[in-house]
Parts: sequence; structure tokens; C-alpha cells
Amino acid sequence: MFDPPRPYRRGTKGVYEPPRRVIAALPGVTLTEMDRIKEYAWCGGSCGGVTDSNPAFAEWTAAERLEEAMSTGAEAIVTASPWSEKLFAEVIEKSGGSLKVYDIVELVDQAI
Repeated sequence: MFDPPRPYRRGTKGVYEPPRRVIAALPGVTLTEMDRIKEYAWCGGSCGGVTDSNPAFAEWTAAERLEEAMSTGAEAIVTASPWSEKLFAEVIEKSGGSLKVYDIVELVDQAI
């Protein structure tokens, strides 16, 4: 299919530790992990045009991820994806939830 062939990626070469170190270093912030993390994490539901092609599925996926975050006792969810941030905020608003959504850069800015 590709020339030269490319290995199939399953998230094993993702960038996992650097953003976690940044979040953990912020004053007043406690990093709380969900059950499914790193290469086993679910997408937030907004990638690859899913919100346009299948909005109901995107909202369901985001709601599942948000429920997983809330089950940890977390007060907020942090993402580096502006699309996930937008979708999470929309799903929280529709459901009347209280979980906050932050972009990691926004948290760093607030800490400065």
C-alpha cells in the first residue's frame, strides 16, 4: 500500500510523559490519570472530521471520555487538541455538567 512500507502505529510511539510532567509541575494542580491512558486511551471524538461526518458518534465518544474523567474525581480535563477542547465543552454544556476543560497551554499561561 505504501512504498516504502510503513509500520502500523498503535500509539506506542506517542508523546506521553512531557505533557504529564508539565501538568504535574503546575502549582495547585494535581495530575489524576484515567483508566485508559497512553496507547490505550480513547480519542476525544473530534479527530479526523468525525464531528462533521458523524456528530452523534463524536458526542457519544466525548461523553464516554468525560465520564471516565469524572469517575476519577477530577475537576477538569486537559487536552492539547483545540477540537477536543471545543467538543468536550459542547458536550459538558449540553449535559449540564460541571467539569472544566483546559488546553494545556492555557493552564501554563494561568500558572505564569
